[in-house]
This record gives sequence, C-alpha cells and structure tokens, in this order.
Amino acid sequence: MQLLSQDLNLLEARGLVRVATEREKPFIRFKHALTREATYNTILQSRRAELHRAAAQTLAALYAQPDLEMVLTIAEHWQRGNEDGFALETLLPHAQTLIYTGRSISLTTLLTRLERENLNETQTRDLEIALADAHAARGEYPDAKKLYELVLGRPTTDALRARLLHSLGVAEYHLNANERAIDFLIESVQLARQDGNLNLQARASSGLALAYWNQGDHTRAEENLQHSLNIALQLGESIELANAEFNLAGISMDRGVFQTAIEHAERALMLYEKLGHAPLTARTTQMLGACYYGLKDLPRAMIEYRHAISKSRELGDNFSVALGLGNLAEVYTDQNELDHAVASYTETIQTLRALKYDSLLAYYLAYLASVQIRLASSAAHGDTDTNTLLNMAERNVQEAFAIAQQIHSQEDKALAKRVLAELYAARADWENARVNAQQAITLLQPLARAIELERAYETQQRILTALGLDQTQV
Repeated sequence: MQLLSQDLNLLEARGLVRVATEREKPFIRFKHALTREATYNTILQSRRAELHRAAAQTLAALYAQPDLEMVLTIAEHWQRGNEDGFALETLLPHAQTLIYTGRSISLTTLLTRLERENLNETQTRDLEIALADAHAARGEYPDAKKLYELVLGRPTTDALRARLLHSLGVAEYHLNANERAIDFLIESVQLARQDGNLNLQARASSGLALAYWNQGDHTRAEENLQHSLNIALQLGESIELANAEFNLAGISMDRGVFQTAIEHAERALMLYEKLGHAPLTARTTQMLGACYYGLKDLPRAMIEYRHAISKSRELGDNFSVALGLGNLAEVYTDQNELDHAVASYTETIQTLRALKYDSLLAYYLAYLASVQIRLASSAAHGDTDTNTLLNMAERNVQEAFAIAQQIHSQEDKALAKRVLAELYAARADWENARVNAQQAITLLQPLARAIELERAYETQQRILTALGLDQTQV
C-alpha cells in the first residue's frame, strides 16, 4: 500500500493524474483522456480483462446496493472482463429503472456489446427482452418489435407471454398496425387476468383503448380506458395510473376538449415526476404543449415544446425530439415564420425516417408540403421559384399519401387529401381542390380528430369561396 501511495504521488506530481473527492471518498483520475487511452492500450488484452474482473469484484463488494451509475460501471467492468453473464445479471434487476430514468442509451450500449455465445438460453432471452424494452423507450419500435417477436417464438410461461404480448401490442400500435395491436393486447389482458396481474391488466387495457380509438371505435376505446383507470386507482400512485391519465389527456385533446386534456396531463405529469420517469415526463410536457396549442395559446405551447425537446435530447429520446420539433413547426407556421417551420419539419422527417416511424412520417411530410405551398403563395420564398416549391410540395404530399395507403392510416390519408386540395388550389385547379377537400372531411368525420377536421373545413371554405359556392352547394 505504501508503494502504491508513492507511485500515485509521483504520477500526480508529474501531472498525469489528479486526486478528487467524490461521494466523500478520494477518486484518482487521469488528467487527460488521451493519457488514459495511451496507458490503457499498452496493457495486454488478457491483463486488461483480468484487471476489469478484479475491478468489478471489488466494486460489487464495496457497493452492495449500488446506485444506477455504479450499476453501469460494474456491468461495464464485467463486460470488458469477458464475463458477459455477470454483466447481464448486474444490469437486469435495474433495467426498467435505467430506462425510465433516461439511461436507455447507456443500457443499450452495454447490452449490445454482450456476446450471446457467452450466455445461456435464459440469459439470451432476458438480454433480448431488455434490449427490446430499451429500443421501445426511445421510439425505435421496428427494432423492439423484431426482438419481442423473436422471444415470443420460443417456449415461455404464460406470465412472460402476457408481458411480451403487451409490449408487442404497444409496438404494433405505434407502427399503426392497430388490428394486430388489438389481437396481441386482448390476449395479454386475458392472460393477465388468469394470472391476477392487475398492473398488466391496466397497461394492456390502456393500450387497447388507444388502438380502438385509432380505428374509430370510440365505444370500445372508452370502455377499455375506463377499465384501465379503475384498476389503476386500486394500485395507487403508480405508472399505470399515470399512463391512464396521459391517455385520457390524449383522447380529450383529439376531441378538442383542451382544458380537460390539460387537467389529465397535469395529473399524469405530477405522477411521472414523483415516480422519476424522465422520458414520460418529457412526453407529457409535449402533450401539455399540444393542449395549449389547441387553445391558441402559442407562447405557452412554444415554452412547453422547447422544454420537452431539450429534455428529450438529454435523454436520447429521438422519437420525442422529432415529435417536439414537428409540433414546434406548427407554431412557426401559425406565426408565419415559414422558413423556421420548414427547417423544423425537415429535421423531424429525417429523424422519423431513421426510426422507420411511418405514421408520423406521413403526417409531417404532408405538413411540410403545406408550408411549401404557403411559401409558394407568398413573396417570401427568396431564390426558390413558385413552381419549384409547388413541385417539392407535390412530391412530399404524394409520398405522404403513399405511406398512408401502405399503413392503412385513415387520418394520414385525410391529411394528405387536405394538402392536395391546397396544392390544386395553388395551381387554380379548383374542381380537384374541391373534391380532395371533401374527401378529407369524409375521412376525418368518424375519427374525432377535432383540430384536423377544423383545418379541413377551413380549406374547403377557402375553395368554395373562390368558386363562389357555399356549404349548401357542396
């Protein structure tokens, strides 16, 4: 020990390391990352692995109840020490907490490094579930879906099957495969009832409500959401209760009952904050912004959106960042800051393409086209001529409509139809404009999407006015 102290003092005197106090204990760190890497790379790989294993054992002994950062540190030492099984077993008890406190990137990075050939069958299954959960937490639903399907294809218990079916159903819902989502979630609810699992019953019923809502089956949606809320109230201040409030906020917002939506969202936000669920706190802040936008309170909406975007960036939640930027672009559009709107929509679309989130991709492609049409109709489009802007808008809205048809999204089809009406109007093709506006309204009327329906009616009215008609002549 004396020799170690002398060596450390010498290294500190030469400016290679520094001693700092962290957690009321001395910590020794290299002064520069390059010095650390150069020193690390001089050690033989077999010796490195040995030292990492020793570090993992020592830290595990010192911290019987490690905090989350220490969990990640110990697991990384096990992984670098070629003990993938120990690394996984270190992470698994904390995986959900790592995800909901915003550490899903660190968790995914470590899990991805683990070699499956070093794991047994059960460990491999648990690794794939944890990875799927981490992907889902960041909106990477295609990747999550593949892993959930992989695990479901193997023999499993009813309790685990119920949990996997719920997760797969949620992924399918986000990928706009509502019929498949409903099938998975119904089976999940049934298995959860057999097992007496109230938490999972509440979650799966809530997911069912949203899938039914997307299909326009509002009766079943409300029945399942009320059932979810009733169970969640029995569970007390839980993630299930927060989720029920969040989903009630979303449905109220769709209907245009914005003050009620705000009340539900604020209750959800309070619970998420109390439970320490950072990603869902950010997403609920996003929801509040959308509610204030619905109330035409654009300054408050912008504050909520920017706060949510900032927090989601910190958490690596790219899906929520994209959603926030798209929402922010709507505010820019309403404030006639069209160049800012185009920039926000463009960044949103790039992110959604990477995430393969087709439903929102179609939605924001159509909105980008709508802004390009407005730019073409204004004197503020700089060096880009009117025809070029209209042609860009046409490509974007046609892609939006093609995606909407592919994923069978009635709302996205309706939005594309409305923007096509705007495009035809900009080209003075009034009859095609009138037909597309009416088609948009017909598609939207069963869906209870208040804001979109209002915009479709406004578009129709502008076209009818140009034609010298009124609503009675449609």
